Amino acid sequence: MAKPESLDPNSSDSREIRNIDSTAALAKHLGLSRWTVSRVLNGHGGVSEKTVERVREAMQKSGFEPNLYARSLRGGRTRTLGVCIQEMDSPSLSQKVGNLQALFRDRDYHCLLELTNRNHSLEEQVLRHFLNLKVDGIVGIGTCLSPASSLIEELKASGIPVMLVDPETVLPFPTVEVDRSGATESMMNLLWTSGHRSFGFAGFDPDYAYSARRLDGADRFLERRKGTRLWSLFEPGTVRHDFSYGSRLAEKILAEGSMPSAILAVNDRVAIGVIAELRRKGYAMPGDLAVVGHDNLEVSSFFEPALTTVDQKIGELMSTVASGLIEWVEDGEKPPRRVILPTELKIRGSHQNVAAST
Repeated sequence: MAKPESLDPNSSDSREIRNIDSTAALAKHLGLSRWTVSRVLNGHGGVSEKTVERVREAMQKSGFEPNLYARSLRGGRTRTLGVCIQEMDSPSLSQKVGNLQALFRDRDYHCLLELTNRNHSLEEQVLRHFLNLKVDGIVGIGTCLSPASSLIEELKASGIPVMLVDPETVLPFPTVEVDRSGATESMMNLLWTSGHRSFGFAGFDPDYAYSARRLDGADRFLERRKGTRLWSLFEPGTVRHDFSYGSRLAEKILAEGSMPSAILAVNDRVAIGVIAELRRKGYAMPGDLAVVGHDNLEVSSFFEPALTTVDQKIGELMSTVASGLIEWVEDGEKPPRRVILPTELKIRGSHQNVAAST
């Protein structure tokens, strides 16, 4: 097998490659005009694929990275997008970020990713930093930015495209979000048709926007069907909705004294934690009680009983965001103000309850 071609480190070509530290030096090395190289670096058309490959290969060999900030000052594109996310504890949020980054990379854009841990002040700092860097576009995932923030007008005045994914409040930017209320109504309907008439809710903090929307969907359904919400148990201020949280909530459920026929958990991890703890206390699952989740994590189909849950269809969600932002950046076509995407039920076994269905 032939060895890949490499440069002699002492050759003149090798020394020249190492000395590439500017667009002008790159153009001189390749025998191209600075105009041609600049078009390649800015992602503009009018350059042959062969030339684009030559420029990219030379950049890779030399390690040259163009000064994106300087280019932004001249009004060119940086091929950089700012992505601000509130937290990464949730596997579904991590999946959203990874999916979005891959979609942007496929279009030759780089992501500047900032994590704010639901700190409102830090989120404003991050977004202002993106503005100062003059990124090509901004995505806010789960933003908790206040509608009264002065930053809203700064973002609008900047002319930089801003898109939001599942914001906690209504903000004046194009938004793509999951239909959480509709998802809960669909789950309630599945449980109802399976014979359940009394319900409990585990981990839904009404002060958290996503939980409030899902509880609204459940309440609308129960009002129409005259069903019963026995209780909604949660730990105020808890942000780690993991297996341990589900286990702690199961203890609260047992202490409550009244057991519904079905429990809706805030997510799959909490659902699994609830099931595991109730099993340890002697409950048959499924059989004595139905428990359902939300997020369709990979573990949900391998757990026993296989968890009935809600799939947010993250691929479709983030594809809508990526295509909308890039079209806005490149073509000036602003996306719709608000897009609400449906979810999908993943019907497995945990929603069944022998007592409810007989």
